[in-house]
Amino acid sequence: MTKTSKISATNIIKYIGLMLCVLLIPLFAGCDLVTTNVNKQLAEVAASYDNGHIEITREELIMTYNYIGNSRYDNSSTVTQNGIEQTLDLALNRAILVDFLTADDMADERARLNVEKVQLTMTEANDVWRNVYDYVNSSVKSYEDDLRAQDDVSITEPTEEDDTTSYSPYEKTYEFYYDFASGEYALVKIDSDDVVENESIALFDTSADLTFSEKATTAYNTFREKYWEYTDSVLIDDDTSNDREHSYSDEAWTDFINALLRSESDRNLSKVDAEAFLREIERVYNIYYENAILTAFQNRYTDSQSITVANVATKFKELYNAQYEYFNANPSAFDELIPTSGQNVYYMYDASGYFKVNHILFGFSDEQTTAIEAEQTKLTNGQITKAQYEANVARIKSQTQAYNRETGEYENLDTVVAALNSAMTAAQTQSAKMAVFRDFMHKYSTDTATLNAESCYYIPLDADKDTMVEEFANASRELYNDRNGTVGNYSGLVETEYGYHIIMYTGAAQSISVSGSNAAIVSQLNGYYLNPVYNKTMLDKIIEQVALDSYSVYEASILNAVKAGKDIVKSPSVYSDLYA
Repeated sequence: MTKTSKISATNIIKYIGLMLCVLLIPLFAGCDLVTTNVNKQLAEVAASYDNGHIEITREELIMTYNYIGNSRYDNSSTVTQNGIEQTLDLALNRAILVDFLTADDMADERARLNVEKVQLTMTEANDVWRNVYDYVNSSVKSYEDDLRAQDDVSITEPTEEDDTTSYSPYEKTYEFYYDFASGEYALVKIDSDDVVENESIALFDTSADLTFSEKATTAYNTFREKYWEYTDSVLIDDDTSNDREHSYSDEAWTDFINALLRSESDRNLSKVDAEAFLREIERVYNIYYENAILTAFQNRYTDSQSITVANVATKFKELYNAQYEYFNANPSAFDELIPTSGQNVYYMYDASGYFKVNHILFGFSDEQTTAIEAEQTKLTNGQITKAQYEANVARIKSQTQAYNRETGEYENLDTVVAALNSAMTAAQTQSAKMAVFRDFMHKYSTDTATLNAESCYYIPLDADKDTMVEEFANASRELYNDRNGTVGNYSGLVETEYGYHIIMYTGAAQSISVSGSNAAIVSQLNGYYLNPVYNKTMLDKIIEQVALDSYSVYEASILNAVKAGKDIVKSPSVYSDLYA
């Protein structure tokens, strides 16, 4: 892996960590803000709106910060007062907007502002439930993996497996075409093929008049019967329970429920398993529901708008000109941004100095890495010679296998490389070769941060500007120089500290001119693929930005109108210790 792909992987891990922190608070303590929370009441009100009509608790502030605030406002491991204050404003605005869009008592206000009540379709509501089920199953699975690890029992699926890494073509929202009737180029909106569902997958009839206890029992039983991903792959013999055989899945479920009960130990709540389970379901559901409402509102607004060639060209020129000034004043900023964030480069300051590559990584397993570190320790301590160390490490690395996500099985690395070579030989065009390489990436690569990523890697021709590990960067440059940089040309196995890579040259860095007509600019954007192995273009990205800008202005106007004349009260004493 490269130095910068390490950063990319860190970003992905950070994002996943934030998601987990949002969902697992107060079940687990893993994020910075959670650890400061031990001696404070989570239910204390940090801010209120309209005489308490809406309140943001300390717990909700922590969740929002861990989910959004720290990456948006602080961008580091340091929690700042400004970051907390901005996060509190964000949480309050989200709550106010969701209430405005959904509450029955806001009907008159919606009518005044000409906004329709947002009601999720059955498909959208089911997606919320699916997210909840995925969260619960992931939580239970983590307990199951821990139990197996404690007993030194093989885990069926590697922890690095990620089913979301299957190839997902970008769903374009507009098509750029020539209108013969008007004699001009135009953008036309593409109708999406929405999935329509007519049956709810909720854990209970949400419209029924049930007591909390009744809902809890139904939810608990329904989840376990229909939605729990019970693996039951290994049975264990528990000597403490009369030699009763049970599965790791059963034990993991018990640990999950017990953790829920422990997290509520200082609250005056029932100790019934099903009721603790439903409280967790409701907490997680509300997070996903709020997101779904806001997403639906944004989508409905965006669908009602039309984006023109002029809109796109104007936005791109704005982004281009801003970077033109910035990069020319700060050339190093370009070299810092381009390696793994090429999708965010609008003015290519040094196009001739960079080229693009994609790669497949057959990463060393955790066991291999641990074993290599152990050999390094032996060498450092003088227990083995340098020759013995190199021989031992070579033996460990020779055990590297390729994990096939489609089958869930490990395969011989040489066999996979031979299959790739055969498929690439059969591919007749550059686009066909890149499609083959892309499919092998999604099937085998352990650098999941690059899968479905908007950007590929940009390699500098000047080695002094390398941000990648040396072996990867040098092999990429050799590939670029071979056969004059033929797109689709790829390497053999390249070893780095992360594993074995196969690198493909996917093109030179590209520049877009803003000196022509709007149609000429948009035509260039339409032919500029952010990542050559995928189908998303710079045009698609700018269309997204234009739509987002328009929505942001609209959302701000709605919020300002709703909040006009209403009081907002903040209580810094409730949250000031978070950034102390």
